[in-house]
Amino acid sequence: MPVIQCPIEDCEYETPDVESVVAAALITAHATSHQTRNGSAHVEKVKRPTVSSAGTTQDWQYFKSRWDDYVRATRLRGTDKVIQLLECCDDQLRKDLTRNAGGTLTGKTEDEVLAAIRGLAVREENTMVARVTLHNMRQERDEPIRVFGARLRGQASICKFQRQCTNCEADVDYTEAMLRDVLCRGLEDTKVQMDLLGDKNQDMTLEQVLTFVEAKEAGKRSAARLLLPQSTDAMTSSSYRKQKKPSPLATPPKNQEACTYCGTKGHGKNSPTRVRRTECPAFGTTCTHCGKDHHFEKVCRNKNHTRSTDHEDNISDTLCGLTSTDTTGSITLDHHIFDPSTDKWYRRPSKPQPYIRL
Repeated sequence: MPVIQCPIEDCEYETPDVESVVAAALITAHATSHQTRNGSAHVEKVKRPTVSSAGTTQDWQYFKSRWDDYVRATRLRGTDKVIQLLECCDDQLRKDLTRNAGGTLTGKTEDEVLAAIRGLAVREENTMVARVTLHNMRQERDEPIRVFGARLRGQASICKFQRQCTNCEADVDYTEAMLRDVLCRGLEDTKVQMDLLGDKNQDMTLEQVLTFVEAKEAGKRSAARLLLPQSTDAMTSSSYRKQKKPSPLATPPKNQEACTYCGTKGHGKNSPTRVRRTECPAFGTTCTHCGKDHHFEKVCRNKNHTRSTDHEDNISDTLCGLTSTDTTGSITLDHHIFDPSTDKWYRRPSKPQPYIRL
């Protein structure tokens, strides 16, 4: 009887020369061992990638990597691979491929079909435009540095940072160095940027720069979490103190009635002499209305005397600075106030400067 080999790829098991019924039973039992080895968990079916027209070079590279993963997972071979590749195209792109080829493409190889798809699906861009776009990229607010690095790497893949060596004619790729400089320039946090530029190691690789910035970001997040409970406790303590000890602005202080001698508040309405001597600005002055001491004319209750005119203050201010000069020397005049009722000048102390008690 013919020998039957296991259909599983890379498996060298084959049945001995036995009857067909026995060989079928042996193959079935062997297949069970494969299932046990691979596990009984259900593996989700791999999703086929898609490609459409008017895409960028970066989009095409992403599709190509997805397609390679799909082929590796499904183990496609030959014509089946080409058919599945054509099924990745959307309707419009599939029509354009058929019209451009003048018929079906199932008879062509995978590389030929990929080249045909790329020619219609990818919109070619100027390399210099791609490089300018790369240099203008900036880290977004609250964007992790690894995500920003991935965006930069995707854009740099179409910038063609390769040069041919003039000596050995080998292709030299300097993408990593360009990415490092662009990443340092595009950092959103200026403090982290200054720390990076001020570090003693100025020959960091791209991975070292990513690790450095990542550590700074982790430190900022940890510090924010540590400071949050402290600020909450401070606010709670402040609220407790405010509740326990009312603000002076909320509760009016004592002795808020206007003083009967000076008209101001803060030292009581009719304070004793010992209090007015130190706190009342009218203490020691003479009223220009009634001629009595220790009160201002604005609170004077004497209605008999005629109130002095307003121009007397101006006259008295002028008299304050007058000096009399004779042969013996200069004599400074004291402050005087003119009383129209008696038509005489009286020596009186000047009014105190206005003030407000806070």
